[in-house]
Amino acid sequence: MTAINSSDEVKSQDIDIERASTTNYPPITAVDPTPSSSQTQVNQQLASSEKDQPHPQPQLQPQIAGDGEDDIPEGGYGWVIVGCLIAINATTWGINTTYGVYSSYYLANNYFDGGSTLNYAWVGGLSVATCLLCGPLANALSRWLGFRITMLFGVVGIVLGQCMAGICKNFGEFLFCQGILFGIGLGLTLVPSQPLLAHWFKKRLALATGIATSGSGLGGLILSNTTRLAIDHIDVKWALIINGLISLVCLTPAVLLLKGRHKAVGARQAPLELKWIYHPGFLWVWLWAAFTMMAYFIALYSLASFATSALSLPQSKGAALQSILAAGQMIGRPLWGYFLDTGGRINLTIVCYIICGLSTLAIWLPAKSFGVLVFYALIQGMTGGTIWSVSAPLVARVVGVKDLASALSIYWLILVIPALVGQPIAIALLDYSQSHLGRQGAEAYYISIGLCGGMAMGATFLLAGAKRWIQGDWKVLTRT
Repeated sequence: MTAINSSDEVKSQDIDIERASTTNYPPITAVDPTPSSSQTQVNQQLASSEKDQPHPQPQLQPQIAGDGEDDIPEGGYGWVIVGCLIAINATTWGINTTYGVYSSYYLANNYFDGGSTLNYAWVGGLSVATCLLCGPLANALSRWLGFRITMLFGVVGIVLGQCMAGICKNFGEFLFCQGILFGIGLGLTLVPSQPLLAHWFKKRLALATGIATSGSGLGGLILSNTTRLAIDHIDVKWALIINGLISLVCLTPAVLLLKGRHKAVGARQAPLELKWIYHPGFLWVWLWAAFTMMAYFIALYSLASFATSALSLPQSKGAALQSILAAGQMIGRPLWGYFLDTGGRINLTIVCYIICGLSTLAIWLPAKSFGVLVFYALIQGMTGGTIWSVSAPLVARVVGVKDLASALSIYWLILVIPALVGQPIAIALLDYSQSHLGRQGAEAYYISIGLCGGMAMGATFLLAGAKRWIQGDWKVLTRT
């Protein structure tokens, strides 16, 4: 026993000497395992002080890190998801932009009884509003059936909505097919796909989303021109049916190739959580989006009519402006995605829409020539539609990836009314300027254009509220 004890003492001294040599502290020759009374008092005071410290509220911390988020691969199969979403956006939102071509044809040829400029504007807004209204339904179906089956139901709605719109005999049937059925198809296809990129990307999420959503610009650029050719050389009926079949061929394999990592990131898909409406950080995001959405649709649907009606330019140049808008989206969405990832998602979104609002007021408002409108269309395409590519990264920045699908469900639901009323409000203001104020030509559009630019730029101040909530102060240059 004595030999063992002496050996242990030697080992203890060797360990103490080694510790002292590595930490530059004087060697400790003996260790008393029993704490002294003074040490006990110090420990009690430390324990007491820790109990007195206030505990943070984890559910209100503005962080995007959560369960499983540290294991996000930052690419890999995620780039396949990006490619699939390019095809999906091209044949959903890209197809939706061709409605302007159809409505121009219907108006010029008095195709449906009861069809007017305002009525056709309601159809265009109704399809988008119905799409956004499907947010809770899409989340519920995804929770029960899986996101792929839900999206395939959406593909059926998109295809049938277009093909049946081609054989409609009256405006009521057309309103249902193009406005409601097609809109439901859009919602069931697009809403479940929104959170998927956040399962594969974190640091480069905004860039990946920007590349994916550029597909809508690509689809709009190609399909708006092919649709016009089909109407001119075949018939409007077959143009709708052909676009429906194009959607079927592109969407089906793209949906089947999609993969999610819901369990890995701990993602939830609650259909309708009203708590997000008054969430102290998310509140500012959806308020910003509501005004920005109205500004987007006013510019999207009014620019071509401004060129043809206010400046008396030919229809071909109005169509060219729509193509330039689509080209701007192809360039701008990936570009702003890169900027958002490097400079801060909220910071650069604010900069983007300040540029959008200023260009509307300084370029579109005084425009008198086609060349000026081309320049504005390119800037508007690069900035105005960025809301579609920044929504998921912004919401993820505020609520985290785990709650992204649930928060986006409420987000899209809130945007139903702004998407529905944006263009009709612009047309009502145009009619008011012409009938009550006696304005004609470009002057008749001044109120609508001013509203568009004012909402785009003014809404950025609302995003400043989300920035302040995340960083805890009003420092402008903090990367957020």
